[in-house]
Amino acid sequence: MNNFRYFPNSKKDIAKLYRFLGIKDKKELFKKILGDIPLISDGDLSDILNDGIDENALWRIFSDIDGVIPSKNKTAVFSGGGIYNHFVPSVIDSLISRSEFYTPYTPYQPEVSQGTLFALFEFQSFIAEILGMDVVNASMYDGAESLAEAVLTSLRLSSANRDIPANHNDDAVFVSEGVNPDYYSVIKTFTGGTGVKIEKIKLNAETGRTEISDLKQKLSNGSGRVPAVVIQQPNYYGVIEDLESLEKIIHSTAESNSEHTPYFIVSSTEPYSFGIINPPGFYNADIFAGEGNSFGNYMNFGGPLLGLFAAKKEYVRQMPGRIVGKTKDGNNRDAYAFILSTREQHIRRGAATSNICTNSSLNAVRAAIYLSLCSKSGFKDIALLNLKLAHILRDELLKTGLFKPLYDGDFFNEFSLKLKANKNEHNKKLDNKTTASEFIEKMAARDIIAGIALSENAVLISATENIRLSDIEKYAKNAKEVLNG
Repeated sequence: MNNFRYFPNSKKDIAKLYRFLGIKDKKELFKKILGDIPLISDGDLSDILNDGIDENALWRIFSDIDGVIPSKNKTAVFSGGGIYNHFVPSVIDSLISRSEFYTPYTPYQPEVSQGTLFALFEFQSFIAEILGMDVVNASMYDGAESLAEAVLTSLRLSSANRDIPANHNDDAVFVSEGVNPDYYSVIKTFTGGTGVKIEKIKLNAETGRTEISDLKQKLSNGSGRVPAVVIQQPNYYGVIEDLESLEKIIHSTAESNSEHTPYFIVSSTEPYSFGIINPPGFYNADIFAGEGNSFGNYMNFGGPLLGLFAAKKEYVRQMPGRIVGKTKDGNNRDAYAFILSTREQHIRRGAATSNICTNSSLNAVRAAIYLSLCSKSGFKDIALLNLKLAHILRDELLKTGLFKPLYDGDFFNEFSLKLKANKNEHNKKLDNKTTASEFIEKMAARDIIAGIALSENAVLISATENIRLSDIEKYAKNAKEVLNG
């Protein structure tokens, strides 16, 4: 063994060590080390020693031991609405803290910034594969800003001179009511000086999906151009949209009427959904704009975040932000540099597509590291776990009899429920009905972030891989106590 130190111990060697120590197996070894301190249960110890467990599972084991780690994992987070409580592997914080990534400004000098540029190129490649889109830029500020920039891009594309005219007073962009309301507000702000109307498409009252009949009516009744139709997938209420039917209506309108050339813009606040459902590119989306914070980034109290922007190849010169490309240097080695950067600092102001500056490159590098760790199968596994936990959670809450679905459409890891009238142990309605906001406040006092209040009696709830079955049981149990007075 001295000549081959990198060889692991053979079974014979291990048996010899056990005899010398007077033990039978690894489990007994750890029990002797731990003594009478019951830090880890027999079941958990067997899992660790036999099959191994992932980092998230290990954190969960130690989070149950009082005083061993901080209480950051004690609160169960069920809120979403655009920012989700996903697990962040420790290696990401370690790698991103390297000064090469953490402290430099924009890599204007590619010869001394190959590491950052390579990471951003990989980020673009990962996101393009997940979304099924041709071209991805090196990130935007956040999903809301990215979607607003997508609408501005559609205005440029729909204009004959490929520039935003003084006004679009006769034009209208149709935005589904299923789009995040914060995103909608940012779209209104960004387009405020263009004259374009921003009109909402209704949701179906039962399914929660974008109402196809309302979209058809709007497309046929308009007198001006329709630069874009914006759909969120899954939508703000958690419902999975029928992108196939919507795309056919949008693009058939463009073919049949030259005055109406809408671009199909798909947004998303939870790109993990594309590990389960078909991505925007599958449905011939022209532009994708959404949030990528789920990949390797913390919730950060709402920011900074990570905007994603992707488009078909033919629209690349109208994209905002920067794009990193791959080439060869003078010695025929792979090299990376900004190949498109259409901001006003670099080109004529009138030809610029945006004034985005340092964007969210650090968060994009975090996402690249995270996705490189995931692998394709791991990405799908995490998405599937989110799906399963959310459906288990919804079923358990409905079993209490205190909730009912707001919509009955399919969902991924987020759903909307109505609070029923409060009842006591005799099944009689109580006068002091708890509102959604009061419910969330009372649950927070019990270390449960129960969701987001949609209205006086509706709550938006999500579940990610950071939620355990015990958290779901805790939610259902405490919801009964809170809602039953």
